[in-house]
Amino acid sequence: MPQAGQVNTQFGVYKNLCCGAEIVITKGAIFPDCPNHLQLTTIWKPVDFEMTLTKKVIQKKEESEPAA
Repeated sequence: MPQAGQVNTQFGVYKNLCCGAEIVITKGAIFPDCPNHLQLTTIWKPVDFEMTLTKKVIQKKEESEPAA
């Protein structure tokens, strides 16, 4: 998994392991430090963006449906 300071090799959404902050980062960009934990080594994990969107849509639908 990439760390802060490394060059990104693939466009995508990434989440850091320390607090779950998410970023969208382009190919060739440098991974940043975590904005909340500058003193820690920041490791970025790729997020399955399609799965994240699907979960949010399902959650939103469930919140809007009246109870039977």
